[in-house]
Amino acid sequence: LTNTKHPPAENTMGEQNQWDGAGMSQEDFMYKDECITLDKEDNVTGHANKYVTHQFNTKQPRGILHRAFSVFLFDEQGRLLLQQRASTKITFP
Repeated sequence: LTNTKHPPAENTMGEQNQWDGAGMSQEDFMYKDECITLDKEDNVTGHANKYVTHQFNTKQPRGILHRAFSVFLFDEQGRLLLQQRASTKITFP
């Protein structure tokens, strides 16, 4: 999916600047972020954006199986940083 709403900016040297996502909605990110899709044996089957992998319908009642990751941040005292998911989050608030 080509993002025509937010094309990469170019600097004066004609090089692309780093994209920062400013002004993009959660839905924009759902279309932009790519997931590695898998079969039930954990074999890579391709890729799809987050929007497609999180669609629940009769054809794919549980969405499309894909890789995911978690990040755990600990401070020097061994305390775990917990982040509360926003209630306005599109997927799994």
